[in-house]
Amino acid sequence: MNQSDRQRVLHIARSLVKRLQLNLDGLRVVTECASGSYALTPVMALMAGAKVYSIGRDTRYGKFSDLSEQVGLLCSEAGLQTQPEFSEKENFTGWPDADIVLNSGMIRPITADVINRMKSTAVIPLMWETWEFRPGEIDLSACRKKNIPVIGTNENYPLADMYKYPGMLAIRLMFDLKIDVANNRIALLGGALTGRLIADTFRKLGLEYAWFTSGGKENDPDCFSYEQMPAKLKTFEPDVILFAEHHDRRQLFGKEAELGFEKLAQDFPDVRIGHICGNIDADDLQKSGLVFAPEIIAPFGYMSYLPEVLGPKPGMVLSIAGLKVGEIAARARLSGASAEEAIRATVQHGVGQDFEGGFFNLTI
Repeated sequence: MNQSDRQRVLHIARSLVKRLQLNLDGLRVVTECASGSYALTPVMALMAGAKVYSIGRDTRYGKFSDLSEQVGLLCSEAGLQTQPEFSEKENFTGWPDADIVLNSGMIRPITADVINRMKSTAVIPLMWETWEFRPGEIDLSACRKKNIPVIGTNENYPLADMYKYPGMLAIRLMFDLKIDVANNRIALLGGALTGRLIADTFRKLGLEYAWFTSGGKENDPDCFSYEQMPAKLKTFEPDVILFAEHHDRRQLFGKEAELGFEKLAQDFPDVRIGHICGNIDADDLQKSGLVFAPEIIAPFGYMSYLPEVLGPKPGMVLSIAGLKVGEIAARARLSGASAEEAIRATVQHGVGQDFEGGFFNLTI
């Protein structure tokens, strides 16, 4: 990140802190020390007045020493009087001090051992919506036993709206595939919220698409079930197939599915494949010879193609919303509110989101 880029993201950071009226004075925040837009999370927390612990490790995205240096440089250029306290995760001892522990990548998994070292008034914002929760990343049972609330972020919150991004992400992915979008037939595979938001964008732009979901009932004449897909693809003759399935765990294409990529390549040798998320056979795709993107296909439950390809703002918007959830919940807990009351306070504000049925009623 050069100086011009740093100044741009710092401007975005200041505007987001102001927009959400984020006030973390007196609060202690544990966040990750990461790259790209995620490097701005500790910076925004500092801008809002928090004492920040920024923890990480060496990954394929960079060495911890380099990442901490980058975050420190951003803080200096922002004119902040303090810096985060940096620590590699395995050496971090600040869990008992934390008011807010973010569910960021470098911090996960948040195990029972970590949770038992936290103070009883700590809170954990998920940084995304509760339906996206992946088992194994946070020990929810340990959190419930210690009355530490785990709270989702409402991605449709007006001041931090993430719902416009899936459609933009799908279009950007098609541009990466050298698809002009405007005059192409698009097969979209993915239901629930992600698929619906992408289909809404296609519809508003007047694009030609066939949308496939688990049930095929989405009040859209161009929506079909996965069972209808083999026959429909033959007549539709897609130029591009996009995968955006977050809910249905079945393999959509591959050796375990009714349709495979090698057969697809025989029928439609020029079709291009874009993968945002969803269960597909990556080896079968690679062997098919079809053009696809991105290069690395993530397993089910994870995204191969992330909003950061659109620029730094999407990741920063989600981070600031998660920090706001943490602010509201932490202040509620410190003022004597129960964990359930703290969750309720974030939901009533609009930025927070509880699990369906309530966090303390979960069986996971």
